Amino acid sequence: MIMRVSRIFVKGVYVMTEMNGVSCDAGMRHGRQRQELALRVSTAALLVAGVVAFSLPARAEGEDTSEKPVEDGSAVGGKALPDEAAVGPTIAPIAVTATRQERSLLETAGNVDVITRSDIQRSGDVTVQNLFRYKAGIEVPLQSSATDPFNSSGGIEIRGVGGNRTQVLVDGNRTLERITDNSRDVVEASNVKAVEIVRGPSSVLWGSDALGGVVNFITRDPSDLLTAEDDWAGDADFSYSSLDNSFVETLTGAARIAPGLELLTSFTRRDASEPELSNARTGADAIHPCPRAAAATQCDSFDPQDTGSNNFLGKLVYAPSGNNLFRLTTEYYTRHTNVSQNSLLGPTANGFGVVTSNTLSYERKQEVERWRVSLEQEWYPDTEYLDELTWQLTYSPQKIERTGERIRQLVPSGHTEQLFPTLNYEETFFEADIQATSAFDIAGAPNVFTYGIDGSHTRTEYERLDVTNNLTLGTTAIARAGGFNFANADTLRADAYIQDEIEFFGGDLTVIPGVRGAYHQIDPDPDANYRVAAGAEPKTLEEFDAQLKLGAILKLGSGWSTYANFGQGFKMPTAQQLFQSIDSTPFFALVPNPNLKPESVDSYEVGVRFDVGQKGYFSVNGFNAKYDDFIQNFVSIDPTRFGLPAGLNTLTYDNVDKVDIWGIEAEGGYQFNESFYTWFNVSHQDGEQTNAGVTSEFLDAIPLKWVQAVGYDNLEHGLNVELVGTFQSGSRRVNNRTTEFAPGGFAVFDLLGRWDVNEAVSVRAGVHNIFDRRYFAAETRGFPISGSASVQSQNPVELQVQPGRYGTVGVSFKF
Repeated sequence: MIMRVSRIFVKGVYVMTEMNGVSCDAGMRHGRQRQELALRVSTAALLVAGVVAFSLPARAEGEDTSEKPVEDGSAVGGKALPDEAAVGPTIAPIAVTATRQERSLLETAGNVDVITRSDIQRSGDVTVQNLFRYKAGIEVPLQSSATDPFNSSGGIEIRGVGGNRTQVLVDGNRTLERITDNSRDVVEASNVKAVEIVRGPSSVLWGSDALGGVVNFITRDPSDLLTAEDDWAGDADFSYSSLDNSFVETLTGAARIAPGLELLTSFTRRDASEPELSNARTGADAIHPCPRAAAATQCDSFDPQDTGSNNFLGKLVYAPSGNNLFRLTTEYYTRHTNVSQNSLLGPTANGFGVVTSNTLSYERKQEVERWRVSLEQEWYPDTEYLDELTWQLTYSPQKIERTGERIRQLVPSGHTEQLFPTLNYEETFFEADIQATSAFDIAGAPNVFTYGIDGSHTRTEYERLDVTNNLTLGTTAIARAGGFNFANADTLRADAYIQDEIEFFGGDLTVIPGVRGAYHQIDPDPDANYRVAAGAEPKTLEEFDAQLKLGAILKLGSGWSTYANFGQGFKMPTAQQLFQSIDSTPFFALVPNPNLKPESVDSYEVGVRFDVGQKGYFSVNGFNAKYDDFIQNFVSIDPTRFGLPAGLNTLTYDNVDKVDIWGIEAEGGYQFNESFYTWFNVSHQDGEQTNAGVTSEFLDAIPLKWVQAVGYDNLEHGLNVELVGTFQSGSRRVNNRTTEFAPGGFAVFDLLGRWDVNEAVSVRAGVHNIFDRRYFAAETRGFPISGSASVQSQNPVELQVQPGRYGTVGVSFKF
C-alpha cells in the first residue's frame, strides 16, 4: 500500500508523519534567472558564502543542539536519494525521474536504471562515455572523424534511438541539442549523486525530446553530506586513469549556516590527453587501408590532445517555515580541448580526387560552456486536496565554440595560406514549470495525482566564419555561412500534463494513466548570410499534440509482480533539420526541408519481477516501439526542384514512413551470503524500417549484450572486489558488408576493488580489459569502410577500436 507522507518542520528539523494517501517526496528540479550577469553574481556569491561558512567555528561540545535534526540527514537539504550503504547492487533501484515521484523499480511500470555516485567513482572517470559501460542496451558513440577530432561523445542512445531523441537533463533542466558539425557533450558526472535512466518514451511527463528515453543527472545537495551531529562536512576525491592520463580532483563542502539555512559548494578539475588505443592497427594489419603522409598521425592513434575542464556547483537551501523551502542553484561547467590535428598533414584532395594543397600544420580548439541558475520552491501545505506544490525558474545559456589555425601550401601555385575557421553554436534556455501532487480517495480507491504546467523558450544560434589569409599575396578573404549552416531560430514550448496512480484491491493493482497536451512553435530568424533555397524558404512551424500513457502493476504474491505499459512520444524537428542550407556546387548541396513532420512513437512494454527483499530482485521485460515519420539524415533528392544543376549530389532531411524496434531486457541481483553477491543486466534489440513500401534493416538496434558481475565483500576489513564481464554478440545487421563494418562479438573482463581504510578514507583501483582483448563496440555497426583514400584517411575505422588494458586508481576523503 502506498502511504501518504507529510513533512513537518519542527525546530529546524523535518519529521516524517504517515497518513492515508501517498508519499509526497516528489522529484525536484531547478529554476532560472533572466540575465547572464545574474549567473556570474550568483556563482560568486555562493563561492564567497562557502568560504565564509567553512571558516566559521564548529559548535562547541555540549552546546545546545535543539536546533539540529533529530535523525541523520540535513534539516533543509530536501530529498536525498537513499543512503548507498543501505542500497547495493542486489536491491532494486529507487528513482524519481520515471514517475516524478520517488519510486522503486518494483513500483514502476517501466524499466528504470540508476547509476550511483559509488558506481561513478569506481568507473575511474566522470565522462559521459565512461558512465554507461555496464548498462546493456545503452550506447554512447565516440566522435572521432577529421571534422570532429575532439573525441566528444555523440549522444546517449537508448533502445536503438539517440542523439536528440534522448532527453538529457541536469536536475530536470534541458541541455543543448546535437547538430551535424558539433557535439552534445556538455555534461560530466563529477558533482552528481545519481544518474537516473528511463528506458522508453517519457513525453507525457517530460515533454518533447523524451522519445527514446530520459537521462537525468541529479546533483548533490547539502543533505547528502551533513549529519545530525555536525554543522559542516566535506569530502575530497582524486582519481587517475591510464587510458588518457586523466586526473580528476573534486572538493565538496556543506555547512549549516543557521537554523533552516544550508549551503553546498563543489568544484571539480579534470585534465587529460588523447586516449591511447593500444590495440588499434595500421598498415597491412588494419581492417581497411588508411593512407596518410609519413609526418602525419597514423590511423591507429588519435591526434595529440590536451583537455581541461572545470565544474562548479553551488546550492543555497533555505526553509523559512516548517513546510516550505527554497533552493538556489548555480552551476558552471567549462571544458577546453586543444588538438594538433597532425592527421591532416600532407596532401589534401578535393571531391574529384585532385590534390589542391599540402597542409603544413593545423591547430584546433574547442570551448564548451554551460551555465545554469535555478530558483525553486517546495511547499507542503498538507491540505485535503493539495499535498505538495513545487515551482522552478531556470536560465541556462550553453555554447560550443570551435576555432583553429591551418597553414597550407596551395597546389600548383605554391602560395602559402593561413586559415582561421570559427564555429559558434549556442542554445539559451528559459524554463518555467509548476508541479503539484494531490492524494485522496475516490470511491474508496486511493489516488495520487501528479500534474503541472511546463514551458520554455529556447534561442538557437549558429555562426560559421572562415577567414583566409594568402601570405604570399598579402590578401584576405572572408567566407560566412559555411559548414552545415542553418537559420537561427526561437522555439517555444507550452505543455500541461497530469498523471494518476490509482490503487485497487488493497494495493495489489495499481493503474497509472497520464496525458500531456503539448504546444510547440519553431520560428526561424535567418541572418543576412543565410542562403535561401528556392522552394524551401524557412517558415514558422506550429504543432499541438496530445500524448497518452497507461501503465499497470499487478502484485501476484510471494514477491512476484507483473506490469504493462503503453506510452507515446513526440519529437519536433530541430532548427538544423528544418532550415539547413548549403550550396557547395559543384560538389554537393544541402537543402532545407521546412515541411518536415514531427516524429512520434507508440511503445508497448510488459514485464515480470520478483522481489527477494534484502537478498535480491529480478526483472525481465519485452518492448515494441513503433515510430512514425522518423527523420532520416542526408536523404538524396532531385536538385532541379530547387533550381540546382541536374546530377548534383543534393541531400536533405526527410521523414521515413515507419521504424519498428523491439527487444527484451532483464536485470537483477542476488546476495548469496554475507560476503558474495552477483548482479547482471541484459538487452537484445532488433528492428526494421519501412519507406515508400520498401522494408530494410534498422541498423541502430543494439544486438545482444550481457553484463554480469560477481562480487566479494569483507565487511570487517572494508574490502570489496568485483569481477565484471561484458559479453556482446556480433552485429549481423548491415546492408552491405563490403562497404559497411560489422563488428564481431567479444567478451571483456574488468576487475574493480575498493578498500575502506576507515570511516574517512577509501581507496579504489581497477584493471579494465584484463586480457587486453581487441574488439569493436556494437555502435560501430554500419561504419563506412569503403570510399576514396581521402575519405578513409579522414575517418579510419581503426579509431573505433575499444581501449586495451588500462588501469584506474582513486582515493576519497571525508571530513
